[in-house]
Amino acid sequence: MQASSHSGLVAEQGWIRRAGWLLLLLCMSPLASALTLEQAFDAALRHEPEFQAAIHDRRAAGEFKVLGRANLLPTLAYSYSWGKNWSEVEQDSLFGPVTEERDYRSYSSSLRLEQPLFDYSAWVARDIGRLRAARAELEFEARLQELVVKVSRAYTDTLVAWSRRRWAREQTSVLKALLERNEALRKAGEGTLTEVLETRSRLALARAERLAAEEQAKVAERRLTQLTGVDLSGWQPRTQDAVSPLPLDGDLARWREQALRHSPVLAVRREDVALAEREVDRQKAGHWPTVSLYASTRRTDSDSENTYGQHYDTDSVGVQVQVPLYAGGGVAAARRQAAARHDAEQQRLLSARQQLLLAVEQRFRDCRGGASRLEALAEAVTSAEQLVEATRQSLRGGERNNQDLLEARRQLHEARLEWLGAGYNYLNAWLELHQQSGVLGVRELKTVDGALSFSPSHSS
Repeated sequence: MQASSHSGLVAEQGWIRRAGWLLLLLCMSPLASALTLEQAFDAALRHEPEFQAAIHDRRAAGEFKVLGRANLLPTLAYSYSWGKNWSEVEQDSLFGPVTEERDYRSYSSSLRLEQPLFDYSAWVARDIGRLRAARAELEFEARLQELVVKVSRAYTDTLVAWSRRRWAREQTSVLKALLERNEALRKAGEGTLTEVLETRSRLALARAERLAAEEQAKVAERRLTQLTGVDLSGWQPRTQDAVSPLPLDGDLARWREQALRHSPVLAVRREDVALAEREVDRQKAGHWPTVSLYASTRRTDSDSENTYGQHYDTDSVGVQVQVPLYAGGGVAAARRQAAARHDAEQQRLLSARQQLLLAVEQRFRDCRGGASRLEALAEAVTSAEQLVEATRQSLRGGERNNQDLLEARRQLHEARLEWLGAGYNYLNAWLELHQQSGVLGVRELKTVDGALSFSPSHSS
């Protein structure tokens, strides 16, 4: 089937990518002077509860192959029973009822070997076991790639929160110094009360923003710690907040094609369709006969009331045939139910395909436009910094007033926040594009990690 070939290709590529993740895990050095995105992901592989559950789910699903194959293999069963019996037997005779008291021991020992010769349901069950095991591998690959994106989001959210906190502290310090300057100028008769009140109002707002930034940083740290198990106390980001554009190979059509071929999420849906199709076949098997070969040996002694005092030593070899004739319409109903579920899975596959292509296009456009937007926002930050400096010089020369300086600093603060958020959103969109296309691996993680790192720093 076409779905099976697609899933086989995705599963094979998934093994290659998982080998790369394993190599990364083995080669990763302990946390030293910096917590990189790679190290955060390595820690999440060992710690994140949902991914640990996915590991166990995968291990459990691997047994579906054995369970499906077991229906085709021979079964060997041994049974033994021994008992002490007391019975009272009443029999009719010419002279009337005769009662006999029996006190005896009984036992039964049997060994039976049975080999299915024809069981269509068992053959279908074997295929279903293989499909379920393959589906589990694909789902695990999808969960692995989802973990990369989840860790990256938490990591960059922490970077954003720490930068917001740093800039909020800087803004508060600058406005505090400006307020002291305005108050000193007013005492000297060179400033006005309006300038003092304006600066005091902006300082109050900056302090409120700083408090909010402090809380947001704690929440972001907690979220990243929950994923990785790494205590971030005393760790701070480096002051470099710039994000460099990343390579984006090919046009939208190429990325859409990659997603259709390699996406593990879509491959899981294909496996669901294949499973539903085989389930229809299994229900059809309810109309088919089953044939099995058996061999048994049985030893009994007084095994029942009818065999009292009799010893049997019986060996048997034969063929057993079971033909279903009528089951109240249950087999036909189960087949119709399975067929309806197969149709439903086909529609879910179509929906997943459409959603995937839409998500790929959205992330592709985010990446393609994100690089240009970053350049524009970087220019906006540079211009805002120059505006602050120029306004400060003009204020000293009397050409600008205090309100102009406050407005210039507000513009700089907003430009920095927008630039920073856009940069990290761009990096995550780049990762998500590769994830949704099914080509996210160690190389992509290292590419994004190139500009992101934490350094230990004790700050107040």
